[in-house]
Amino acid sequence: MPKPGPEKGKPDLSSALTRALRFEKQGKRFFAAAAAKSTDAFAEKVFELLAVLEDKHVQDILAISRKLEEDGKFPAVSSAPSESRMRMFKRETSRLRKEKVISGDAAAAMRKALGFEAEGREMYRRMAEAATNPREKRFFRLLSAEESGHFEVIFEYLDYLEATGLRMGE
Repeated sequence: MPKPGPEKGKPDLSSALTRALRFEKQGKRFFAAAAAKSTDAFAEKVFELLAVLEDKHVQDILAISRKLEEDGKFPAVSSAPSESRMRMFKRETSRLRKEKVISGDAAAAMRKALGFEAEGREMYRRMAEAATNPREKRFFRLLSAEESGHFEVIFEYLDYLEATGLRMGE
């Protein structure tokens, strides 16, 4: 992480990246643990996929942090990898949805995942609003949009479960 502190009146970018990195690592651990503990094959695959996506966020943040430390400025950020990951996530979740019905314990974990993704979406939205650098602002907006996409897919699946008559604990 960059060593210099923030300029007077400006938010500390290294602190924002550290918070984002901590959040993504926490998400990866949660989803990996949920996958390992899931008795439902569908839920296990969804949680594994979410863990992979969170790890990709970790790698993106680390790369930006290294570049920031080397150059002293926020690097240009492309939206292509993010969009590609979201398409993969939606495609895989759609495919997995057709394979198996989720159990009640997995539904509880999915609900917890919803809260996690909503928290991430809002954290990154606030970071984007506070950012003064356009590249930094774009990066945090991209992360917010990805977390929102994860939230929507998880929410849609839980909505599907309720529409088919399944409830938590069944």
